[in-house]
Order: sequence, then C-alpha cells, then structure tokens
Amino acid sequence: MKKLASLAALFVFLAGSAAFAQSASMPSLAGDLLALEKLNATWLNAYTTRDVAAVDSVLADEFEAIYPGEQVRKKADILKGMTNPANSITSIRWDNLKILVFGDVALVRGITHVAGTNPQGPFTSANDYADVYVKRAGTWRAVSAHVVRVQE
Repeated sequence: MKKLASLAALFVFLAGSAAFAQSASMPSLAGDLLALEKLNATWLNAYTTRDVAAVDSVLADEFEAIYPGEQVRKKADILKGMTNPANSITSIRWDNLKILVFGDVALVRGITHVAGTNPQGPFTSANDYADVYVKRAGTWRAVSAHVVRVQE
C-alpha cells in the first residue's frame, strides 16, 4: 500500500512538473510567433519603401532564395535589386500567413499580392512563399526562401 501511495505521489508530482514546464514555454512560443510575424511584415513592407536597411536586418548573411524561373538569389542580390530604379513595387499585401516554430527553426508561409513596374511595364503577381528562419543568440533571421507564382 505504501508503494502504491508513493507511486501515486510521484505521478502527481511529475504530471504537475510537466504541466508547469509546458506552460512556462508558452510565452516563449507566443513571443517567437509575434517576432516572426513582425519580421515578415518588415521584410515585405520594405519593398514599397526601398528600405534596404530593414531587409538587411531580416536576412542572414548566408540567405539564398529561389524565385520563379529557377533564379537563385543571395542576400546581396536582393538588397541590390531593391535600389534598381527600373523596378518598383507600389503595393504589397499578404494573406494565408502560417508560422510554424520547431525550436530554433521556423517556417513562415503565405501568399503575397504584389503590384509595381519593371522594365516590361506595370505588373501584378500572386506568389506563394515559404521562408525559413533560424534563431541564433535569441535573434531570428531568414536563411532561405522559396517563391512560386500562383493564380490570383
């Protein structure tokens, strides 16, 4: 009987400890989700204002992206493209945002609706994107992106 009571007490203690550990990590997850949502908005909104510094702060130095047409672009390519006067993004919005966090790695996915001009003239496009972020020393940075055109 004593063994049964001891086991029951141990179970209650462990169950309580697990619940405490889970609830203690909840604010961390909420903070990560909020930080990633803000980084997503900073990155996308920066295209309309040509805010190179904002995008530079979001992208890791080793960042690479795959765009439609199998174009692979590095961070330097992205930043340089933002200052090209032949290209202009006049509006950008996004929807269907999904953020998944796996420890120090996160996936941010959504659909952008973009309007602007390029050397061929005015354009609009809808793109499904998946951005991979890594958290280092408490700071999230995008390390990879994959963009696919979709029908509006």
